[in-house]
Amino acid sequence: FISDNQNFLSFSFDKQPLPKNDFPKGIFPFFNRGTGKVTSFCDHIIFTEKAGNLYILLIELKAGKDNVNKQLEAGRCFSEYIIATLNRVYNLNISPQIRKISIRKTHVTPKPQQRKKVEYIDNLHTFRDSKFWLKKYLD
Repeated sequence: FISDNQNFLSFSFDKQPLPKNDFPKGIFPFFNRGTGKVTSFCDHIIFTEKAGNLYILLIELKAGKDNVNKQLEAGRCFSEYIIATLNRVYNLNISPQIRKISIRKTHVTPKPQQRKKVEYIDNLHTFRDSKFWLKKYLD
């Protein structure tokens, strides 16, 4: 991950053990954890700004060929909730560009690739490089 001095805020809700005293019912206590995949989430959500535009990058990491859509969609819903809350509470009109990115272990290359324009198919980009350059996703 190369930020090149680009400011960002990153969320990660990976399945790390949470302190029982702080989170006795987990990070999403209002969801039924007995229902499969209800608390599944993308691995990273990055909020950043460029030239007055807000970008939200939803990133899902996979070792194999598993589907990434449900986790990325959950990240989109969470991000839209945060933005809607900010707009409501502070009487704003923020309209971010939300970008979905899949990073699969099989597509990470050992050598840097020529920096090409990021392409999206059905609003999803599949990462194929050795390093993640943040600014590359803000055009």
